[in-house]
Amino acid sequence: MSNRDLIIFVTLSFMWSLSFIFYRIGVPEFGSLAFASLRVVLAGLTMLVFVLLKKKNRQGIRENWKALTLVGMFSAAIPFILFAFSARSVNAGVLAVLNASVPMMSGFISSTFFKDKLSRKQILGLVIGVIGVIILMSESLFGGQSASSASALLPMAYALLACVGYAAGANITRNYLEKVSPVAITAGSLIIASVIMLPVAVYEFPYGKSISFTAWVAVICIGVFSTAIALIFMNQLIKSIGPVRATSITLVIPIFAIILGYLLLGEALDTPAIIGSMVILFGTYLSLELSFKKMLKS
Repeated sequence: MSNRDLIIFVTLSFMWSLSFIFYRIGVPEFGSLAFASLRVVLAGLTMLVFVLLKKKNRQGIRENWKALTLVGMFSAAIPFILFAFSARSVNAGVLAVLNASVPMMSGFISSTFFKDKLSRKQILGLVIGVIGVIILMSESLFGGQSASSASALLPMAYALLACVGYAAGANITRNYLEKVSPVAITAGSLIIASVIMLPVAVYEFPYGKSISFTAWVAVICIGVFSTAIALIFMNQLIKSIGPVRATSITLVIPIFAIILGYLLLGEALDTPAIIGSMVILFGTYLSLELSFKKMLKS
């Protein structure tokens, strides 16, 4: 991993961690379907600007519309809806923790259906990352909520199903869209997804309800920055370091999300959260096969 890739990796971690904060702010006012569909539509409009500004940003979209449609649905529309439903009852830190299962799912998909193979160091890193996630998913992190209760299991199941979509989308991008630029992949997939989700946004919008300024800021920011801009970075990482290593970013996102949830939303920040975050960082270091010596030399 180059220094440039590492900078993108850390920046993207922060941008995506904010999305879980935006969910917790916006979903209660807009509703799950309205918030998720507005996120997709705003992201699609943002990418439409990129397409109109430069001709090269739309090269390959028409030829690869089928694959881009799958990416748009698996990496955007479906996961956004599922996470929006989860955000009704699960706090931002836990959502980010559940999101950390993406690398494991991506590794399974890439090794089962494609020709990618994981090194022993990557496997060890992913296992350590899972251990960190387990530490984070302590009872205290749920604010006293029992993880075994039916009311807690269903929202978490939604989030895990969303992660399957993210992992599938990453592998489709790597294996079927290699010759398409990251901007074109993001633009094509989000514009197609936004067309599909626009009727949902119109139908589910809470007409007549007073929406706060904070909620509007949340849905705009999650659509523009945490989706459109973030997915450009993500597609660049996938093409540069592969889907498994790129999706390992989800192991770092909980650290930012838990801290931001504590500072902005007053969510729990305790010893298991701190220990789990440290374990996740170490697991990510191994799964990405980083070398501090090489980074210092480069």
